[in-house]
Amino acid sequence: MMNFLIVMTGIFLAGLSIGTMPALNARLSFPFIYIFLLTITILPLIIGIIIGAAFFYWLPIFFMKISLFLFVLLVIVYFFKAYHPSFGYFPYQGHQHWIIISLFYLLLGIEFAAYGFSAWFLLLVIPWAAGGMFAGFILMNKLLIHFRFLKLIHFVPIFLFIVLAFLKLV
Repeated sequence: MMNFLIVMTGIFLAGLSIGTMPALNARLSFPFIYIFLLTITILPLIIGIIIGAAFFYWLPIFFMKISLFLFVLLVIVYFFKAYHPSFGYFPYQGHQHWIIISLFYLLLGIEFAAYGFSAWFLLLVIPWAAGGMFAGFILMNKLLIHFRFLKLIHFVPIFLFIVLAFLKLV
């Protein structure tokens, strides 16, 4: 039961951190970016759960935790370098950030399946991840309104990824 709660917390925290990113960029409309982010995150999560249950069920949990920890560190470094005050975390050119986000959710799905959870939990995971993204967008908008002049507020997604990286080591 504790493993299930840790994995579900990780999925929610991943959605929360990804959901905070588009709020920093005013050029993207909320409905479009939210649906697009749901598409590039939920589909790889479902595919990761299916592939993980079919092929990677034998992987040790320790290996999955370490690989996800290292991948989250890679995500932190990439988005820290990619951040621009005008464009946020999603630059105009290039699609590497979308690919990295999709690969991250694919690994989350494989980890979910490596724990041996039932595929029926997928019905719980999808709204949980979507709710995390929506909560992240709302949270970041509220933080931007209340802490308008605080320059470090733009690095909340990076901080959430750091928390997620350490949660993956638990």
